[in-house]
Amino acid sequence: MNDMQSQNLAGRLLQALRPLALDPGRPHKQPGMHPHGRQLFSYCCFSAERLARIVNDKPLIGIVLSGSKEIWLGDAGQRFEAGDVFIFPHGRAFDVVNVPAETSGIYESLIVEVDHVPETVRRLGRPLRGPAAGLDLRVPLTEDLVAALSHAAPVLAASGHAAVLAEHRLAEVLLLLRDVPAAAWLFEVSLPERIALLVAAAPARRWTAEVLGQALGMGASTLRRRLADEGTSLRAVLAATRMQLAHNVLARGEGNVTAAVNAAGYASRSHFVRQFRGLYGASPSVVRQQGSTERLR
Repeated sequence: MNDMQSQNLAGRLLQALRPLALDPGRPHKQPGMHPHGRQLFSYCCFSAERLARIVNDKPLIGIVLSGSKEIWLGDAGQRFEAGDVFIFPHGRAFDVVNVPAETSGIYESLIVEVDHVPETVRRLGRPLRGPAAGLDLRVPLTEDLVAALSHAAPVLAASGHAAVLAEHRLAEVLLLLRDVPAAAWLFEVSLPERIALLVAAAPARRWTAEVLGQALGMGASTLRRRLADEGTSLRAVLAATRMQLAHNVLARGEGNVTAAVNAAGYASRSHFVRQFRGLYGASPSVVRQQGSTERLR
């Protein structure tokens, strides 16, 4: 999908969802969170703000309506503009930066709380793909997803008598998101994926089975056994996560090899280069050059 198509989809989504954030009973908008239904909320602010260590009890689907949003997990972060759809996982502490639009002076987003996965979706089993290593919370827009979100949000904002229809509409959205890597956090997440999210926040930290087990509420031996049951090991998960973080930096063409080494948490550049080449079949500098070329197209 080209940039023009993406912009058209974002524009249609904004046109459908922006009116839902308006509250006729409050002509003068107040900053903060505003409920519009049992699972639908809007959030706004009028000056740039940084919110530290935000933890949600349930995963969220968010749509930026005005301004921009950044979500950070340690040194890994993503930026979202008006029309972007993002996933906010639950149970982990993120830093959030909200910046109002220069034209309107307001930051605003619409938030759908996913308190459970409907039975119609759960019967299909786990998503076909899990979340990518590192911090990737962006949901690509498609014609079907824009239509599903546009239909679901008004029903979620309706009164209690629409509960059955609301669950049906939300199920449609979740079905479309099942094979989107970023949206895997809305569903059951495997132990390696949970470990990857922890490591992405501080890749240079000495992540032992004891440290990770404590963070995940299990003993070190249990953690190792469960990883073995899933056909992997802690060493493999750590290496894959760190290398993916480095690859993300290089593939975007936004950082040099030193930045990739730092992103992966490696102390030795030469060791990093050997590991990277063995995993991806190309040197870090080649991947960076390819990423830079792609950005210029």
